[in-house]
Amino acid sequence: MKTVIELLYDPELDTRPVDDLLFDMERQSEKDPGIRQLYKLIVRGLEVLEHHGLDFALREYLVETREDGKPYTIKLAKELRDHVPLIEFRVNWVGTGAFRAVFFEYVRDNTQILVFPRAIIKQATYDLEFERIVAETESLYQDFCKFPERYIAFPGGVEDVETK
Repeated sequence: MKTVIELLYDPELDTRPVDDLLFDMERQSEKDPGIRQLYKLIVRGLEVLEHHGLDFALREYLVETREDGKPYTIKLAKELRDHVPLIEFRVNWVGTGAFRAVFFEYVRDNTQILVFPRAIIKQATYDLEFERIVAETESLYQDFCKFPERYIAFPGGVEDVETK
């Protein structure tokens, strides 16, 4: 099955919030080595997720080499047990923060679409803004499942839709 990552457009904000956060991090990475390392790990993690799919990311650890040559290991995806079917994309960098993106899976025509509406860089384990993002994504998921064409343009119409 093919995997596609969809950084969702928010019509209320007239932007793609996850894409905007990543773009800001890319700009900041020119001056901040911590942001640079975190950004590189996020981009690599998204590449691995898209290349290997969600099952791999939930099951296996990503092992990368940091800029200083030392190994870096993290599990990229974690199911949010109290918020099924939401999943959390996770990358941490000490001193910089914990990048978290809440997303969900949508399957159509043998394509696994991973829908990312929002992301944040947390500084503490509990973060009120992250909890707000989780609640928003739960609500969005319900509407997305009923009307996916509101959010994503599918070639060939909306027949044969399946969600997980």
